[in-house]
Amino acid sequence: MSEQIATITLDREKHRNAWTVPMVRALSDALRWCANADEVRVVILTGSGNFFSVGADLAEGFGASAEESGEKNVLHDLVTPRHIDKPVIAAINGDAIGMGVTLSLLCDIRIVATDARMAIPMTRLGVVPELGSHWTLPRLAGLTVASELILTGRRFSGVEAERWGICTRAVPREEVEKEALAMAREIVSRTAPRAVGFAKRLLLDSLEDRFASSMAYESDLFIALARESDAFEGVSAFLEKRPPRWSGSLEDPIAVPYEDRAISDE
Repeated sequence: MSEQIATITLDREKHRNAWTVPMVRALSDALRWCANADEVRVVILTGSGNFFSVGADLAEGFGASAEESGEKNVLHDLVTPRHIDKPVIAAINGDAIGMGVTLSLLCDIRIVATDARMAIPMTRLGVVPELGSHWTLPRLAGLTVASELILTGRRFSGVEAERWGICTRAVPREEVEKEALAMAREIVSRTAPRAVGFAKRLLLDSLEDRFASSMAYESDLFIALARESDAFEGVSAFLEKRPPRWSGSLEDPIAVPYEDRAISDE
């Protein structure tokens, strides 16, 4: 970790970063650590070598053996990028298949290699896609595109992923991590961690809330945060043309009943 940016690397390069149950557990633990570490402002999720992840390691029996070994709830218990109140950027540096795609859909921002081969092929394997992808993909790409990709399981490219809104941008493979790091640095240097955390939660909650209730709570949060020291610091730094010195933390209480609202998908 450096510059308040934590990088989580899927590191089974010889197996094209295919998922195993221990690997899923390790990711969950890493995300939980990032959520609780004050020194972490942004998380970048990427893969080792020339792959992001080609999905579950079928040679390791990810599905059946996991259930038989008592690990069948691994996906239910997983801490995902949606569960932490810090931005998570997926740097999709190469092929992303199956869970390699569905996990990235839970990140806040996705930067993909133009030549990455992507697919959600679970229906071709006799199962359905996981990690809430029937919920996330239609909201990113629309029902028509989501239906085609999930029901056919066909491959698509990083360029198509950008065009359909699945990914924020597609860049040459060698620029993916550099682009993700530049975006992470921009968040760290220019935004307040407390404001970003609440903004992320408002964005995710808005997908389930009605407009009126979302706007009402957004207004309450705006007023509450405007009275805090970070708001005064942000204005002062802007007027004085200097970097801001933030002091607020997501752990600090806020003057509106945020705890009364759902802050997770559970």
